Amino acid sequence: MRQDARISVIIPTFNEEKVIKGCIESARLLNPFEIIVVDGGSTDRTKEIARENGAIVIQTRKGRGNQMNKGASLAEGEILFFLHADTIISNETISSWHPEIFTGSQGMLKKVQHDTFNIQHHILNISDKYVGGFFKLKFDDNSLSTKLVEFFANLRARLLSLPYGDQAIFIKRDAFVKIGGFREYPFLEDIDLVIRLRKFGKLKYIPHSVIASSRRIKKEFPFSPILVSLRNVLIALLFILGVEPSKLVKLYK
Repeated sequence: MRQDARISVIIPTFNEEKVIKGCIESARLLNPFEIIVVDGGSTDRTKEIARENGAIVIQTRKGRGNQMNKGASLAEGEILFFLHADTIISNETISSWHPEIFTGSQGMLKKVQHDTFNIQHHILNISDKYVGGFFKLKFDDNSLSTKLVEFFANLRARLLSLPYGDQAIFIKRDAFVKIGGFREYPFLEDIDLVIRLRKFGKLKYIPHSVIASSRRIKKEFPFSPILVSLRNVLIALLFILGVEPSKLVKLYK
């Protein structure tokens, strides 16, 4: 990958006024060429907040696959970085690895600069055998059950090279174009994309965390979030075996 390759961040949204600002701010750790928010018809202040925070905002028909395809069609970067609105790129504490970065009154600035370089380095230095990559997943909740969901999600993603969209999947533009982008499924558009990408190369695991909201886990399984992992594995297996997403969506909702 060329060192001067440009990164276009694409964020699909629908009524995400509470989280979109933090998502956009975290995306700047990538030092992106552009941040594109593709809105699916929000009725809250999502679009206004996104514009106020420097994002390019466009509107299209609701549907994550359609929204991300629209953003990709307008993006100018050689790397397409798809980021969910309720996911942020973490500014992880790295002082234990590089304590000298934190010396002096400008320590925090140096930390941000280092993290920006560190993430860029991982993305821009993937070899030609990779068509893109994905990040380590963390949730914004530290309960044991949620940590177990985290563990199994990362295990699945690394062992099977099967990340979900909340792991901030990024793809080289030429590979994205070759496979025709996302299919407009009601969900599972991320898994479908990853499976089709395998024809052209691998996805690289990036050992830097993105932090995803645990709101859906808590809402659906407030007493046993571990059931989420079992459900997700079942859905993924059934999809790989050929069951249509339109039928599987009932298991997800």
